[in-house]
Amino acid sequence: MSGLDRLRVVPPAVPPTGTVVPPGSKSLTNRALLLAGLAEGRSRLTGALDAEDTRLMVAGLRRCGVDVAVDDDATTLVVTGLAGAPTDLTDPGAPVDVGTSGTVSRFLGAVLAASPVTAVLDGTPRMRERPMGQLFDALTAQGATITCHARPGLLPATVTGASLSGGRVVVDRPASSQVVSALVLAALLADAPTRIELPHGTPARPYVDMTLATVTGFGGSAAWDGDDVVAVTPGLPRARDWAIEPDASAATYAWALAALHGGDVEVRHLGRDSLQGDVAFAEVLGRMGAGVVVGPDHVRVTGGPRLRGIDVDLTDLPDPGLTLAVVALHADGPTRIRGVAVHRHHETDRIAAAATELRKLGADVVEHDDGLDITPPEQVRPGVVVDTWLDHRMAMAFALAGDVVVDDPGCVDKTWPGYFAMLDRFDMVRAG
Repeated sequence: MSGLDRLRVVPPAVPPTGTVVPPGSKSLTNRALLLAGLAEGRSRLTGALDAEDTRLMVAGLRRCGVDVAVDDDATTLVVTGLAGAPTDLTDPGAPVDVGTSGTVSRFLGAVLAASPVTAVLDGTPRMRERPMGQLFDALTAQGATITCHARPGLLPATVTGASLSGGRVVVDRPASSQVVSALVLAALLADAPTRIELPHGTPARPYVDMTLATVTGFGGSAAWDGDDVVAVTPGLPRARDWAIEPDASAATYAWALAALHGGDVEVRHLGRDSLQGDVAFAEVLGRMGAGVVVGPDHVRVTGGPRLRGIDVDLTDLPDPGLTLAVVALHADGPTRIRGVAVHRHHETDRIAAAATELRKLGADVVEHDDGLDITPPEQVRPGVVVDTWLDHRMAMAFALAGDVVVDDPGCVDKTWPGYFAMLDRFDMVRAG
């Protein structure tokens, strides 16, 4: 279904009710894959995401000599680790393809910088625009050699790894939490303990927390030391079995579906004990008037009679910002979204892209450096062709906007290949 050039998506005729099962977390899958690849022994990852980003990580690890066996439905991965840093790269003259994946480019790139190998990293034209400079600077300061071939701080780049020195690393206002997480992963291979200092904090801090929890789960030592320092002790991860949670960022679309259409949707295996900060988006919908129940391992959202606009800072959970922008189209009163400056540097400039598509649908939008002011229209315009901007989250969020035609729906393959099949369960999808 997502292989079509266009899909028409319409509001459900009856309130959507039932359980939605999002795919496994991309963030957890790629972190676990990398840690299992460095470990000694065999790890079994269940509930893994099978999508473009995770396939790129698997391919990159295989280039490093990691054996990754995939079961028939591709959600169970058996990883035989290297018991240390990669020491060889198959087909060394060919670039390691990172596609549009920030986790592959930054996490695997950082590990390669801490390894006795030389590799070229490259990706899509958009990935060549996404900021890598802070990560590269921190890694070169510890002994790696990184040469950018087009513009400083951007891909393509040749990474010549070394035994990182560890010690004090200062990252002032990281462009992405992935920069911090990548340095944590590389620090496991350093010669000495590393202290990553963040004098002005980090965006999306729960994603750093997720990295620390995953490292700890694989037997490593990485933790906050106060509010602005991450301390990492070198040491190899230990192989283990690891059950990966459903993707909480993906779950936000299912919860929004219920909130928008008076439905009742539950996502299981996510809850207050989740490693993923985006579970908190359900509470944002609660502030807008939806009914929300957050249990230890499930989140249920029910739609109320009306949604109301809110002013909300999403610094700690920026990924659902597009979901909120679409929900705001149908709220009473304006919504202010703050704290999502990192959206400027994703698969597209999500702030500018969202503003463009919201205006096409009839909203009055004011764009800020770190977010949007959205005043909803009296009625959302039907039949609008929404551009996905080659961005999976634009496609998934704006498919919920009303009676719309989604251009290039296949871009959802990056993280949820079955997304439109999920909407089709509620009789929302038509041929474009």
